[in-house]
Amino acid sequence: MDMKFDYGDEVFFHAKDDAGNVVDKRCCVVGITPIEHEEQEIVFKYPLGTVLYTVEFNDGSDALVAEGDLLPAR
Repeated sequence: MDMKFDYGDEVFFHAKDDAGNVVDKRCCVVGITPIEHEEQEIVFKYPLGTVLYTVEFNDGSDALVAEGDLLPAR
């Protein structure tokens, strides 16, 4: 299972705001959760092989997001 990002990497979380506009929020990877077992698939509601990342934002909040929702920071 290949992972694009590693602990401490700065990335952009590609998401929609409350108005439905697409925004890229800068954040840092603080956790990595590969979905490797059926139990994880049920709990996280992502298919086997998905890599989820816990990212932390500048305000101290965090989120668990799929790899496809992240872009490398340049």
